[in-house]
Amino acid sequence: MKTILVCSFLCLVALGCYTTVQCQTTGKHDFDTLCAPCHGTTGTGEGRDLSEANPPDITRLSRENGGKFPFEQVYRSVDGRDLKASHRRFGMPFWGEYLQRQDEKNSSTAVKQRITAIVRFVETLQK
Repeated sequence: MKTILVCSFLCLVALGCYTTVQCQTTGKHDFDTLCAPCHGTTGTGEGRDLSEANPPDITRLSRENGGKFPFEQVYRSVDGRDLKASHRRFGMPFWGEYLQRQDEKNSSTAVKQRITAIVRFVETLQK
C-alpha cells in the first residue's frame, strides 16, 4: 500500500513538472514567434525586429505592480479581444483573434491555453 502511494505521488509530481515545462515551452515558442519581434527575446524591447514599434519593457511588470505579477491584466492585453474599444490597443495585435483564425479547428479553450502559456512565460521574464 505504501509503495502504491509513493508511486502515485511521484507520478503526480512528474506529470505536474511535465505540464509546467510543456506550458513554458509552448509559451516561449509563441512568445518568440508573436511577441519577440516587438518586445525582443528578453522582453526589454532591446534587439527587436520591428524598429517602428515602441513597446514597453515587459520585464518590469511585477515591479511596477508592487511586486505581484498582474496576470489578468497581461492576459487581457495579450488576448486583446475584450480591449477592442481602446484606442491605446492599436499598437499591439489582437492575439486571441489571430490564434483563433490561424486554425479554425482551435477551440476557444485551446486559444485560452496558448495565451495562458504566453503569459506564464512573460511571468518568468520578470526582474
